[in-house]
This record gives sequence, C-alpha cells and structure tokens, in this order.
Amino acid sequence: MAYNQDYIPARDSDFDGWLTNLTNYLDSKTAGPGALWTHIPPEKLASLKAHAGAWRAAYAKTVGPHNSVETEAKNDIRASAKTFIRQFVAQYLKFDPVTNEDRTAMNLHNRDTTHSSIGRPESRALITDLRSLGGFRTEIRFQDEAAPGSQAIPYGMNGCLLNYLPAEEKVQDYGRLLHSVLMTRSPFTLALGPNTEGQFLSCAARWQNKKGELGPWGEIQHIVIT
Repeated sequence: MAYNQDYIPARDSDFDGWLTNLTNYLDSKTAGPGALWTHIPPEKLASLKAHAGAWRAAYAKTVGPHNSVETEAKNDIRASAKTFIRQFVAQYLKFDPVTNEDRTAMNLHNRDTTHSSIGRPESRALITDLRSLGGFRTEIRFQDEAAPGSQAIPYGMNGCLLNYLPAEEKVQDYGRLLHSVLMTRSPFTLALGPNTEGQFLSCAARWQNKKGELGPWGEIQHIVIT
C-alpha cells in the first residue's frame, strides 16, 4: 500500500506533540525490568531522546518573540531529528513485536497486510564502509541502494547476506566468495581467525527476503585484515 500522507506532521506544533507521544509510548514499552520490548538497543533509545530534547529546547525559543538565528537552529534540529526518526521507525517499529495497535497509538503507518507475498529483492545492498577493528575483526556498514543515508533493512527482507573470502590477493569473482553470513543490522562485525592476518578480505552483499530469495549483487569491496 502506498501512503500519500507523511506520518511525521508538517507543522511544528503538531510535530512537537507527535514526538512527545512517540517518546512517551516507547518509554511505556521499554522501561523497567519487565519491559515488553527488548529489541531496541538502549543507545538508540537514548539517541532518540537526545534528538527530542534538542528539538524541544530549540522549539521553545521560537514559540514567543524570536530571531532568525533561532528559527534556523530550530529548523536544522528538526531536520536532523526527522532523519533519525525515519531510520529508527524503519528498523525497530515496523515489525514484531510491535503491532498495528502499537503503531496506531504512536501515529505511525500500519503494515499493509493486503499482499502477503514479498517479491524477489530488486535493489542492491551496498557495502558503504569497511573498517578494521583489530583482533581480526572488520566492521561492515551497508545500506539499500534505493534508500541512501538509511541503514534500515528494507521491508520484507530478513537481512543482508554477506559473501566473503579471506585470501592472499583481492578476489574479483563473485563465485569465489565461498563463505556467507546473514547481517541483520548495520554496522555488522565480522570476526575471522588469526591465520587470516595480513590477508585481503573480499566481500559483497545481497538482500535476502523472508522466502530466502536473493537480490542483485552490490560491488565487491576489499580490506586488509589486521
């Protein structure tokens, strides 16, 4: 289903109330030892609250008499908050254990259940960054080609399948990437053995839907294992 209306309100006053409702509802589901939702990393919740706090402070300065500098600051903070919120919603609030009733309470779009079939992935999964963490570990960041700037897993996908091979030289043939692991969150840390030190890690990724169907390859990327 295509939604014509953005779930994030356009007016500042409406956005302020909507964001307060969202954070309060998340608190009701994630706070305390008996929290109903445990799938959201605490640091992500903290980041959302930090964006909300920065927004409220900036917005409060523009409710009464204010200058253009305060208006510009408020607009910049709102834009930053919206970018984070969209990624947060896509990654943590679109699927179970969050229900359609929860999404209605948070004033988010409900999942479309009119089409149960998810097609084969059409967009590429792009590896955007490889970073050595030491200890033969590599941090891998990836995103959907169709959603630049977002690290969320696309709707209907159960993850990003990484194919890789440590070798003495860079591998340019997809068919030689013999090892695989399903990445369900970006960034993902790939741990290898000490026997791979100094070798090249060659890797490429594809989206995998819940039926196990794979999308097109992204480009092969390389890094030296340390």
